[in-house]
Amino acid sequence: MGCSSSQATTTAIDETKAKTRPNSKMADLPKPEYPASEAFTIPLDDDVASSTDQLNDTLRQPPKRLQQLMQQAAETEPITFEELEDKQQRAEQRRQELLQQKVETIQKNTQMLMRAHGEREETVEGAEQVDEEQQPKSTQD
Repeated sequence: MGCSSSQATTTAIDETKAKTRPNSKMADLPKPEYPASEAFTIPLDDDVASSTDQLNDTLRQPPKRLQQLMQQAAETEPITFEELEDKQQRAEQRRQELLQQKVETIQKNTQMLMRAHGEREETVEGAEQVDEEQQPKSTQD
């Protein structure tokens, strides 16, 4: 009722007009040729040898720096359990030393702040005493 499209009239398409004429220019144009489709094979079996051969063509080699690091890692001997424990022990000692240094620094700063705060209280108390001494003199005069 209120839609404007409901008032629109539809016309039947005349099928005789839709047909192309035999002398049309479209019929004279050659049909475009498309390249052949490409297919990819994705191996689903556990045959590692055949799948690696197929995938090697698409894989890139890692950068030279990574190749050098991998080669160095392969050449070095693996770390033994004793070496690992020793390394962890040295790291823990270093952590404890750093923690102790931080604690000492915090204690030192706290002492300095307390001293500075104590000096301020003394100066404030001294100023109050001076004010008290001056006030009775002015009231006595």
